[in-house]
Amino acid sequence: MNLLVILLSLVPFYLLGAFPTGQLIAKVYGVDITSRGSGNVGATNVARVVGKRAGIFTLLGDALKGALGVVLAGLCVGESWFPGTAALAVVLGHCFSVPPYLKGGKGVATALGVITVLYPSSSLVALATFGMFFWLWRIVSLASIGATLVVPMWALVTNAPDAVSVSLMLIAVVIVMRHEENIKRLIEGREPRFQGRKGDV
Repeated sequence: MNLLVILLSLVPFYLLGAFPTGQLIAKVYGVDITSRGSGNVGATNVARVVGKRAGIFTLLGDALKGALGVVLAGLCVGESWFPGTAALAVVLGHCFSVPPYLKGGKGVATALGVITVLYPSSSLVALATFGMFFWLWRIVSLASIGATLVVPMWALVTNAPDAVSVSLMLIAVVIVMRHEENIKRLIEGREPRFQGRKGDV
């Protein structure tokens, strides 16, 4: 494949990642999530603004995008490197969505779906890391960053295929970049702990 063909083949996966799951779910509840809370369309902001149930639906929907992208990539193209490249495109689509928003989410839930299919054992390690960090500090961003960073390290120590390791490293870089403001607040001690919405069930 030449570069142009590769880029064109990745467009559908980018668009899949850009599907605005959280925005649509929030609209069902009569909320414009892009103008509430942090303005982020990811599961955490949806849970804080709309409620935990809506947040869970958003998380599952975003994870499904990632998993579906990797599955379709494996079915459509026989090259062993393509699923990992498509996985990166899906995460990029979620994080940097098409206009007029161009914000997207932080990519954590979509990445979870990706790694569950691309390198299943890493999803267990990521979930365990997230759970431990969240239990200790109740800070979603800190737990997300910890889980994100452990995935490529796990891929390296378990001798994952090179294409998979590179993909997971690049996805981790994207997600950490999307957490830039969270990292600043963590350093300053201003990052909020997760409480959910009052009265939510």
